[in-house]
Amino acid sequence: MSNQYNNSVRRIQTISTHLSHQNSSDSKVLKSNDHTLYDICVIGGGITGTSTAYQLSKEGYKVLLLEQYKIGHDNGSSHGDGRIIRFSYPEDIYLELAKLAYPLWNDIENESGSKLIQITGGIDFGSHKSQALIDLINAYKKHNIKYQVMEYQEANERFPQFNFQKENLIVYQQDAGVVYATKAVQTIWELAKRFGAVALDDKKVDQIKVESPELVTIQTVDQCIYKSKKVVLSCGGWINEILLRSQLNLQIPVEASQEKVFYWSPKPETKNIDYSQYSNPVSIYYGEVDAFYSLPQIEIPGVKIGYHHSGNALSSMKENKTKVYPPEFVEKIKKFVEKYNPGLDHSKESHSLTCVYTNTSDYHFIIDKHPRHQNVIIASPCSGHGFKFGPAIGKVITQLIKHNKTSLSTFHEFSLSRFNKSTNKRISA
Repeated sequence: MSNQYNNSVRRIQTISTHLSHQNSSDSKVLKSNDHTLYDICVIGGGITGTSTAYQLSKEGYKVLLLEQYKIGHDNGSSHGDGRIIRFSYPEDIYLELAKLAYPLWNDIENESGSKLIQITGGIDFGSHKSQALIDLINAYKKHNIKYQVMEYQEANERFPQFNFQKENLIVYQQDAGVVYATKAVQTIWELAKRFGAVALDDKKVDQIKVESPELVTIQTVDQCIYKSKKVVLSCGGWINEILLRSQLNLQIPVEASQEKVFYWSPKPETKNIDYSQYSNPVSIYYGEVDAFYSLPQIEIPGVKIGYHHSGNALSSMKENKTKVYPPEFVEKIKKFVEKYNPGLDHSKESHSLTCVYTNTSDYHFIIDKHPRHQNVIIASPCSGHGFKFGPAIGKVITQLIKHNKTSLSTFHEFSLSRFNKSTNKRISA
């Protein structure tokens, strides 16, 4: 990984030199309509960026938040009617984050007066030999998380939305639920502004320039310039593009993928079964190699069911929404729905949506400082499982900026340096 990483940096240097000459010949007079020196500029207004701006502004920092699209857009990873929130992780780092995230979500609801979370309970199930489930139960025990292992007859009686099998290990956890994704991002954006952040959408950053350890210049495509002491890059799938344009001699080892989620309507004969968020728990199924997840009906008609990490790799974010989701994977989802959710019409989805995962090679997050520029922070390419942790990630980044350390005992697991050696891909969703 080290040689690959260095080769990537050299390629970026070569391309960046070309871009620099090209930009200099096409240069325009820049508009500088903001003479404020900000403490931190956060680039990217998804769940990570808005949460970071919100937490920093609460701490009294002078914050600028820039989003390239309209706030709440559907071009990235932070939109939709619902995302799962849960404790169901086998790794210490994510249980630490979950314990931090739940009360922070409660704070956001109280401060905004908006309901953003519905607790549904959550079910993780699969084979009795599933290592992911075995590790999950051990983690629950270690961290004193309440859980219940259910017999399949009991689970089917309690949750008629499902058809669990005799061979299933079924683990129920009462605190899981859904977060209203688009509403949450918009709400936290407004809270950040209430606490003093300057939040601007339709402001695409062209490049950033590190002038010194205490000064960064940010240039947008509409020819505006902003100044800040530090920058947080929470750009998701666009992270390497902005690093390249900014000639920062760094390429993050991530790959964006275009994922698709499907909504399945109840059959007419099962109209007596409640598939709503007030009765239907979220679920994650672990097969031998595949993982599927489900959310109850929230706003969009139908139960949301997706095939985790099954989407097309994107060579750039411009390809998002243009590729065709593999038909054989649609068939896999249909068979899964037919077997485990027989009350739903598996013959044809009622609706579908695309979103983007920004995946690291080991499916863990990245939260770290640039190896050469300590006033540039790389914030959380989340590999398709980060939304629930948004406020906690914002808090951790705030701690990192304020104290140069965080409260997470295993924070080093999110470092960039881990890619200089062999890493193991996580097996849990």
